Amino acid sequence: MRGWPWIVGGGALAYALARRSSRRGAVFAGALPGRWVWPVPRWNDRAPAISDGFDSPRAGYPRHGGVDIMYPRASSDPFKAGTPNASKVFVMPDGISALAAADGVVRSAAVTPQGHAVVIDHVRGELATFYTHMERLSVKPGDTVRAGQPIGTIGASPLDKEHLKHLHFEIWLGGPSGRIDPAPIMRGWETVPSTTMVARNGGFLYRPVGAANEPYPEWVRALRGKAGVYVIRDTTSREIVYVGSSTTQLYDTLTRHFQTWRRWKGFWRGQYGEGHDPGLTYPRHRVEVAVRVTSPNQALDEEMRLIRKLKPRDNLTGVPALEEAPF
Repeated sequence: MRGWPWIVGGGALAYALARRSSRRGAVFAGALPGRWVWPVPRWNDRAPAISDGFDSPRAGYPRHGGVDIMYPRASSDPFKAGTPNASKVFVMPDGISALAAADGVVRSAAVTPQGHAVVIDHVRGELATFYTHMERLSVKPGDTVRAGQPIGTIGASPLDKEHLKHLHFEIWLGGPSGRIDPAPIMRGWETVPSTTMVARNGGFLYRPVGAANEPYPEWVRALRGKAGVYVIRDTTSREIVYVGSSTTQLYDTLTRHFQTWRRWKGFWRGQYGEGHDPGLTYPRHRVEVAVRVTSPNQALDEEMRLIRKLKPRDNLTGVPALEEAPF
């Protein structure tokens, strides 16, 4: 049983059986070590559910090696069955994040024939999780992730003729040949709130920007030379702390908020709209950011709209009272 140091007490037999069984579809009923969450967040206070189970037969496809996750349909849902957002029984809105099920290290994050996919090692060589059918990623190989951290945006498999949005999720004991049924284990996992903020013309996806002294994520670096708006949110309280925009330097304007050492040297004088800067910076590990790329002409209008709507804590004070936005 080398490599399974947490096998103690009542869970030992379940682990031993799962590790010794090489037949596909072995069911594991024990509790995994550490904190585990559903890899799809709550949406409008609705918990996710398994829409297609492990090892289910599907016409024209191999038997299912994991579980599919969506939201149970409610009578108020606007999504029509047969569209990318809904079947008769389940729905998946646009812009929902896939979440790391537990703490770990990203082993792979790449485009596959079934969409963007991620493998996270929780105990290297012994326990991993697999996520696919994502339309974009927010992590890269080697990243350390925490339970509940967004790793990408849920999409659909390009090979699925219905193109139905959902997350495909697997648990591996050792590797893909050691796939087990996640459903019995997931019954005891918690669900976490959605990290997606719905706004006009689509959703905002809040993502971490890493810790101090770490390189910024690729999605942040890709903002160089672009125009758009950004929203900074406290990860603990979920309070919106700042809304900003830039017509040409979105990367520089955003990342100034995380460079405290430059703030005290007056680095920002004459740069990146200093007069519209509250002089505040934020610890990178305590906030998350949502970004929308726009045309230069739209950036300021979108910033003003979001300030009216979200009433961020730290934006400029002493300005005339803002009227409620007509949404």
